[in-house]
Amino acid sequence: MRNHETAMLAYARLARLSHERKQTAGRDRFFILCGREACLAGWLDVAAACRELILASNPRHLLSHSATFADSLRNAENERFFGQLEAFCPFEQAEHLLQENDQTLESTAEVSAGEIALAELENSR
Repeated sequence: MRNHETAMLAYARLARLSHERKQTAGRDRFFILCGREACLAGWLDVAAACRELILASNPRHLLSHSATFADSLRNAENERFFGQLEAFCPFEQAEHLLQENDQTLESTAEVSAGEIALAELENSR
């Protein structure tokens, strides 16, 4: 079952895996998908980290035109862009990719989904 926190974790993990394999284009797409899901889940600090990572490698990215990731999502001109990214890797495909790579999304009561996502993103630097 999909919820925004689970999707955020899946995309953060896929971003880290892409980074480890030096697949920067895929990594950046997963950062954006993670940021989008983070906004929808209310983890604005995770979304901010995703935006920072994207802009570090591409300062002129579409996300640079707005002050925050959430502002980019609210901008009607960006709907097509975010829709294309969703088509790149829908959540069901993200789950499948994680299974193919023997990855699981673990969460505990001691560590929040946001903290796990931030750790994954930190390992993607």
